[in-house]
Amino acid sequence: MCLICPGYNSIKSQVTISRRKQLPPDITTFDEIPNESKYYKTKRDENFMIFKNNDLIVFQSPFQTELFSKNKHTFADGTFYIAPIFRYQVFITRTYVTELNCFYTTSFSILKNKKQATYEILFEEIKKNSSKYNSIEITPKIFHCDFEKAVSNAAQKVCINCQEHNYVQFLEFLEYFKKTYLINFETENWNYYDNIEHITNNVSETFNKYLKKLFAKKPTFFQLLSELQKEESKYYIDTKGELLEF
Repeated sequence: MCLICPGYNSIKSQVTISRRKQLPPDITTFDEIPNESKYYKTKRDENFMIFKNNDLIVFQSPFQTELFSKNKHTFADGTFYIAPIFRYQVFITRTYVTELNCFYTTSFSILKNKKQATYEILFEEIKKNSSKYNSIEITPKIFHCDFEKAVSNAAQKVCINCQEHNYVQFLEFLEYFKKTYLINFETENWNYYDNIEHITNNVSETFNKYLKKLFAKKPTFFQLLSELQKEESKYYIDTKGELLEF
């Protein structure tokens, strides 16, 4: 008897369908997002979802909060590709853990827009969450992001003592640089001469590219949360093992 193995695309399609059947029914608007869900907990049954309003929902486990609080370099970036269809973007923060010489993702947020007020609430909630779990108030010393004024303004407003680092990509160098940076941004935000530790925001942008590989474009809300829950768990296991070895 001869058996024919199904093709890769056929198997992939069946696996995707099977996984979707295990998830709650899809939602299509922000108002349909539930206030409670098993995906709002980590695999260790700790709080994962820390804040939700009409414009954003923020996820940060106690483990992520601890890393975020204890290290000075914070990197932030948004991606539109994996945001559910009714949302604008998924926004992440990453932290350089000096002790391990490595970067870790320390929060996931789903945003309905890119208004400065929304980013301010996001950073304020992460700051409050740090105080809640670690009895300290987070004030990042160095904040790395791209040249999105809403993000950088919000970070400077919420974390008063932080140093904001925006890094330029030199395309059509002279004219573009003059019009975009010399005119619109304060010099100290992009020309920080003694920052030799981390000179770009590539670490967060690269992670967002990695997230894109986990999904088809515009996953469902619960598909996204399921994968983010797994990512948090994977980082927790890896980091705890490294800290024990250290």
